[in-house]
Amino acid sequence: MNVFFSFAVKFFPKKFYFVLLAFLCSIGKLLAQTQHSATWTDGVACIVYSHCTPCHNNQGIGPFPLTTYNEVYANRYSIAASVQSRSMPPFPAEQVHRRYAHANTLDSHEINEIVDWVNNFAPLGNPAQLPSPPVYSSAFQIPNPDTVYKIPNYTVNTTTDLYRVFVMPIGNNVSRNITGIEVVPGNREIVHHVLVFQDTSGIPMQRDLADPLPGYTAFGGTGSNSSKMITGYVPGQGSLLYPAGFGESVLPNSYLCIQVHYPGGISGQTDSTSVRIKYGPSTGLRTMLTLPILNHGGLINGPLSIPANTTKTFRAEYTLPVGVTVLGLLPHMHLVGQSMQVYALKPGGDTVHLVNIPEWDFHWQMYYRFQRPIYLPPGTKGVAIATYDNTTANPNNPNNPPQTVSLGEGTGDEMMLVYFNFTIQAVSPLDTNLVIDTASHWRHDSASCALVAGLDPYLPDWAGVVSWGYNPVERMLTVQGPPQGGFSYTVYDQQGRLLVQGLAPKGQSRVQSSISLPHGAVLVGCITDAGDRPFYQKWATAWR
Repeated sequence: MNVFFSFAVKFFPKKFYFVLLAFLCSIGKLLAQTQHSATWTDGVACIVYSHCTPCHNNQGIGPFPLTTYNEVYANRYSIAASVQSRSMPPFPAEQVHRRYAHANTLDSHEINEIVDWVNNFAPLGNPAQLPSPPVYSSAFQIPNPDTVYKIPNYTVNTTTDLYRVFVMPIGNNVSRNITGIEVVPGNREIVHHVLVFQDTSGIPMQRDLADPLPGYTAFGGTGSNSSKMITGYVPGQGSLLYPAGFGESVLPNSYLCIQVHYPGGISGQTDSTSVRIKYGPSTGLRTMLTLPILNHGGLINGPLSIPANTTKTFRAEYTLPVGVTVLGLLPHMHLVGQSMQVYALKPGGDTVHLVNIPEWDFHWQMYYRFQRPIYLPPGTKGVAIATYDNTTANPNNPNNPPQTVSLGEGTGDEMMLVYFNFTIQAVSPLDTNLVIDTASHWRHDSASCALVAGLDPYLPDWAGVVSWGYNPVERMLTVQGPPQGGFSYTVYDQQGRLLVQGLAPKGQSRVQSSISLPHGAVLVGCITDAGDRPFYQKWATAWR
């Protein structure tokens, strides 16, 4: 060996050694990153199975399944790009000033974990720890409905987006109160979204009878001004169950109008979407209404018309004559829509942020349900600000070259509606104490995410700031918890044995524990914030 170094020193210049040293350091850094990066079995499968697979399975709306490592590996680059741009999973509304119930979104650390995994050659991990993929059955969220309305078998053949309305009588000669409603796509591969209306005019039924095929084609609404929306469906969104004491009234002698959106490129596939309804008592419930409180009729700078080659912003306002309790809302525009922001101004001057959609996507129109009801007193002014892009820069523009787009229900027309789901009966500020969903993150699939047997992982807002550190010389474990402090923590080894636990007082976000960790320890830590469920994180950089 000494002979080799003597030879090298003699025949190679000093600069060579600096280059060699830099090369070895870069290789060492790459190996270290690869060694400590996430694998499919340790983290990535949990994220994919929880956030992606509900739509990307053989029964889902996703264009390809993501149910196995090989399927995800084959699509890894498009997955990384989609989560980085936050186009997937689809949830257009920001959650800065307002959070929503059952919102399927990725936290920053989850996005980083997927991207790092792809950049580090998407390792499988330990094959013995492969989690089982979720199983998607035909089980209903409302198992025992009072009534099921099912559209006739309809064979879809379309090269462009198709909006088909199917009409059937509800069969009620008196008002009834819906307490739960669930839309079940008959063919999840072709049903993009569904809107459900009630109508008493008979116009939708007349249009249905006039069409020789089941249903009739109508873009936007049903073609009847008296139609009132009840609920909607998008992939990943479950049933609508009203809190105890609330219900949506169905007028006597109503027709149920089910509008199904089928994307283009479908040939010879059949759908039989159904709607399952649970009714409550005819009296004693607070009646919910779903109405476009903010709309193009309330524009302060109307009419709604966007000249060709222009970008234009409109503002709609409406002052509430009475107090209301709002459970959620659904904004609606067409293809030229670019963004929409909705908020309320209380009489005292307080601003209540309701929804902000910075990048409008016509194909992902969602019902945003608040985690707690919002009480708006009389005199509150509702405001909606919508921007439309009628230029060639808008890839969804229905006209090329652009043409003037005005109010209408056609594909090339535009609308500006914000449906509010609200009640005016016995409203009170105490309604805000009602809990719909206080989880700050989408519930994860427990079968594929459990790091400790029997425990269900949970990712709160502060998950990204949690860190663990161990000093083997001083034998000191440091735990960095939520910024506000006031948390308990427990640490387990890989076999699930408890190693240490402790409690941090309110206001203290960093705590230390004296502990001797064995070489090769890989830990799983648990932090429970006051008022939150536990958050579990595998610590792959423990003392080795």
